[in-house]
Amino acid sequence: MKELLTPLIVLAASLLLPCGCADVGAIAVTGLHIEVTAIELETDSTVSVAWQVVNPNVGSYLVASVTNKIYLNGTLVGTVVTKDPTGLPSQGSATKNGKLTPAGPAADRLLREAAGRGPVNYRVDSLLVIQMFGDDTSKGQLTHSGSVTVVSK
Repeated sequence: MKELLTPLIVLAASLLLPCGCADVGAIAVTGLHIEVTAIELETDSTVSVAWQVVNPNVGSYLVASVTNKIYLNGTLVGTVVTKDPTGLPSQGSATKNGKLTPAGPAADRLLREAAGRGPVNYRVDSLLVIQMFGDDTSKGQLTHSGSVTVVSK
């Protein structure tokens, strides 16, 4: 009976005590944020979006991919997906460009109306995939808001 007592205590403790494990995705993106720096309506009716990932942390990151959902004045205008890996330096930023996949005709109309009117309020909801080690990745979600000018070429 004494031989079974210790394993039973360890098993009971492991089941009853909290794990202490944290959400690795939340830890990986702590402090990071994404800023939309420019939105351009091209002559061929595509929309180009420039954005940057800002890293105030002392560690550097390898961002494997980013999906940005962009809202102007509270309305979803589209999504920008970037799948090329990007190095994010310590206490620095990395700038990227991508084509916007419009959210529909209302989004196109909103973008045309915003062009040339000055700064427009935006919100960007982002899903980052951070390359951790080898093939291991961690996903984290970010939200950031600010203002951006929409220009037409």
